[in-house]
Amino acid sequence: MSIVTTLRDWFQTAPDSDEPKSYGVKILEDSFTHLQNFVECDIAQVYTGLGNDYRDKQKGLQGIDWLHAQKSKDPNYQSALTEIKLLYTWWIDLRPNRTDAWKDADITYSQFKQEWLETTEDKNSEYKEYMDKCRYAEKLQTLYNNEDTKMLLRLIQIRSYL
Repeated sequence: MSIVTTLRDWFQTAPDSDEPKSYGVKILEDSFTHLQNFVECDIAQVYTGLGNDYRDKQKGLQGIDWLHAQKSKDPNYQSALTEIKLLYTWWIDLRPNRTDAWKDADITYSQFKQEWLETTEDKNSEYKEYMDKCRYAEKLQTLYNNEDTKMLLRLIQIRSYL
């Protein structure tokens, strides 16, 4: 068993550059790309009155505010506009600025030493430090994955307003 395989058994979220994107990641990216296109194209075009090839982030956000200010009698629509803006902002501004969960743990595994497979953390402080970094990265990546799922569910709930 290789060191990389062993580490991936211990830490499932450890990235592997040889692995293709999972279908789950593709679903998330595709869904939020549709939301991004809706805001930057469709809403921006309605707001500005410009043609089908017009795309603008700021005009899309202003368009959401403008639609919200119209005070539709449908409270669900008003709520959906608020949610669209929140989800769009999360996808475009907040999510890309996340800290890389695995940045402090060498994901090339060049720091991991074969002899660590034969020791324990209480006997080797260097090994313990490396494993602590991996545990922290695993927890952070799990939080990110949970947040992604939560936001995707929120997007699904308002899909009929897109």
